Amino acid sequence: MKNGPHFEVIDRDSAARIGKLQAEKKLHTPCVIEAEDVEGRRIWSDEKSQSNSSCPFQVFPYLPMPFRTPIEVIDEARKLAKTDNSATGVVIHPRGVIPGGFCLYVLGSAADLMGNQRAFISSIIRVREEIPYDSALYTPALATSYNLALLIYAGVDIIDYTQAIISAYQDKYFTRAGRIPLQSLRELPCRCHACIDHTPQSILALSKKERGELLEEHNRAKMDEEMSLTRELIRTGQLREYVEGACRVEPWQTASLQHLDYEHTYLEKRTPVIRSARLNACTGESLNRVEVQRFAERVRERYTPPELDILLLLHCSSHKPYSRSPSHQKIRRALGGLTNYIHEVIITSPLGIVPRELELTYPAAHYDTPVTGNWNSDEHNFAVECLSNYLREHHYKTIIAHATGAYKEICREVSEKLSQPIKFTAGNNPTASDSLEKLKREIKNTLKPETPRRNPEEAKKDLMRAITDYQFGKGTGRKLIPVDATIKAPYPKHQAHHKREQLATLVPQYGTLALTIHGAKRIAELNHYTVKIDEFTPKGTILAPGIIHADPLIRPGDEVLITNKKILAVGRSRMTGEEMTQSKRGIAIDLRHTTQN
Repeated sequence: MKNGPHFEVIDRDSAARIGKLQAEKKLHTPCVIEAEDVEGRRIWSDEKSQSNSSCPFQVFPYLPMPFRTPIEVIDEARKLAKTDNSATGVVIHPRGVIPGGFCLYVLGSAADLMGNQRAFISSIIRVREEIPYDSALYTPALATSYNLALLIYAGVDIIDYTQAIISAYQDKYFTRAGRIPLQSLRELPCRCHACIDHTPQSILALSKKERGELLEEHNRAKMDEEMSLTRELIRTGQLREYVEGACRVEPWQTASLQHLDYEHTYLEKRTPVIRSARLNACTGESLNRVEVQRFAERVRERYTPPELDILLLLHCSSHKPYSRSPSHQKIRRALGGLTNYIHEVIITSPLGIVPRELELTYPAAHYDTPVTGNWNSDEHNFAVECLSNYLREHHYKTIIAHATGAYKEICREVSEKLSQPIKFTAGNNPTASDSLEKLKREIKNTLKPETPRRNPEEAKKDLMRAITDYQFGKGTGRKLIPVDATIKAPYPKHQAHHKREQLATLVPQYGTLALTIHGAKRIAELNHYTVKIDEFTPKGTILAPGIIHADPLIRPGDEVLITNKKILAVGRSRMTGEEMTQSKRGIAIDLRHTTQN
């Protein structure tokens, strides 16, 4: 591993990262820097300064070219430019060839991307996909206090104060709500050092130079404040919620976030599969966020329902998991032993549908959303799509919808769309006595001697298999949890055992499974979510340089299997599989169990 200039990612929240750029001095990212300086020293080098060891970050001279410069001109300029991999970084054009081997990439013409949402997102994604994971991206002259969070969320690591300085000498005052002309302010909405003893009128009375200096101090302070908040939101896994609100300041930011969501693959492979923070779905963009779409995709592609004839569709609840909510408990108590004959699926926004077996799995038990009783068209259509896809794939002899309002309308539309009969039993109140009696009668009238049923022990196995499939791929549940397995410990702390060996434990915090070595051995031959390491015996953590190959499906937070000729181990990933194989630095996996082969 080189000891020279390098960049290392420490923490991740989707495409946003916390890291450190190490040269002569260390730069912690994401951060705001001077346009020409890092840690008080020049970032740009000329022929004379290239040999000056006091310059911590070497970036070779670059001919500025507008974003719309013809490709042939960009390519010709690149051929003429002097580049050397001994430098820390290189300036690149958003549409030009991107050289490898650098730990810092400076996006030339970045300021031209402001206001052009398509160009902005396509440029950031193209660059981030082509440069190494362990390299930093700097976008000069693009950031403000009110677009900063979006830039970092999209994948930018370093920004500068250029717009803060320009705006100050144009009498523009930075706020989270945008850039406001000083003369239009009646009071100062800030209590920073520059503003505390002033009013808009007192600042306007200053000379042009004094006014510019004071506004520059304020604008810089607002950018520093926003950067500190952004770093903290990355650490807590809540940057997405903040960006959904902050992007409303400008149409181009809102459109940029929407375009970013359209590029689902870019965000999905960088987004953790679990978070400690609650997922707050408060805007229209929440339906498009990775966690929501990923859950719907995995239910559609990986989930296999139990072999039962009767499907019961239920409304969601504010209490999570749903089975612990008063309404769902009341329904289950009323049904009693009839629950052995039915399979339950919950209709909800923003997730569409949640099979009962996955109600604990992130984000099904970890989201919150505004409850008004009225669903907007996007919520409605997404739920209709999810339920329609489910019923096309999985067939039941009887479908009962015990739901009212928007939930009932969704079921009715799906019934008409698929020409699939659905019986409605809820009346005006799903938990009212008459509604519950009607539900019981409907189920009893459906029962026949040959109607399949499952006992509570089988239901527990189905739950553990469903979560296994959700985590590791369709079919792994049957491999991990055999027919003669036993489930110990009460919900939600189930433990799967086979004979005298423990296979896995359900982790209530995330609704995912933590494998034991015995469990890992059962599914290792499937080669799902597997990491191959060099021939050493790991302890505690595994660093990226020790990884030979990793399943590209691995995401941060995934349970992974680690193998080489000597050992079999299990742990939790910190990186994507792609990042593990490409990075030269950083912790890739936190180990939990290891055994010799």
